[in-house]
Amino acid sequence: MAIRLRTKKLLIAGAWGAAGMLLISIVSGYFYYQHTQKKEISLRKQYEEEVKEYQAWAGQNKTGYALTEDVVAGTKITEEMVKEIVLPPLGTAEDLVHPINLKGDHFARVDMKAKTVLVDGLLYKEEMIEKDIREAEYSFIEIPTKLSDEQFVDIRIQFPTGEEYILLSKKKVKEVDGMTMWLNLDEGELLSMSSAVVDAYIEGAKIYSIPYVDGYVQESSEITYPVKPNVLDLIKESPNIVNIAKLNLEKQNRQRLESSLAAMEEVERAKLRQGEASTKTEVEQKREEKINEMNQEQKELVGTESSSTDEQN
Repeated sequence: MAIRLRTKKLLIAGAWGAAGMLLISIVSGYFYYQHTQKKEISLRKQYEEEVKEYQAWAGQNKTGYALTEDVVAGTKITEEMVKEIVLPPLGTAEDLVHPINLKGDHFARVDMKAKTVLVDGLLYKEEMIEKDIREAEYSFIEIPTKLSDEQFVDIRIQFPTGEEYILLSKKKVKEVDGMTMWLNLDEGELLSMSSAVVDAYIEGAKIYSIPYVDGYVQESSEITYPVKPNVLDLIKESPNIVNIAKLNLEKQNRQRLESSLAAMEEVERAKLRQGEASTKTEVEQKREEKINEMNQEQKELVGTESSSTDEQN
């Protein structure tokens, strides 16, 4: 009987102990769950805030395009030569170039290194060739000794009175060979050149070319040459001229020029023409001497190589 009573007490004590442990476990589990939930909520909130910050940052950033290789001025820029990059909002240019802008013919204005971020100011677009564009060849235009193909020039006309005008503005030299150059001109420019040729012969004017320092960057000059009255009428009536706005069609400028020319004494004209002819002859002689020197050096070089070959044989 005593053993049963003791066993009963042990069972009751064990039950109370188990109940106590269960209660402790439940309470501990509850507090652990609460702590975990709070931590999870805190982490979730932190994550959401970080996502919002990233979205705000990404929304402010801009997509730009950088070169993947070095290019020189005049190089055509294609989509294969650029890669997409993300740029921070601060210090980002407003005129970033996008691939859609590279669909046409765009060219580098200046030499650029790889990783250069492209903006509109670094590129220029080749103008569409209008229906009235023709290739013109001129041998009477004075050409600088260092002028080369693909350079940009202004064609200017200088009168004996000292007055000087821009005849053609920022023309790209297609080719230059000795005293001859080739240019693409429209109908209005061709007629202006015809007027200038008459002025050159009758009034003793000088027509010459002067190159731009950096034609891919510098803006074009304004045309200031006033054509002769009969040519002016022809320009206005011509159905072939596409861009008449760029030509100087102010009659009063021509009247002022002709008044100045009329006031100039014939003796002064003769002296000026004589001086220009003398200078031109001297320049041509120096050019010819330089060409002869180069030819002589080439002959000597060829002769030396021939002698060496004969000795080896």
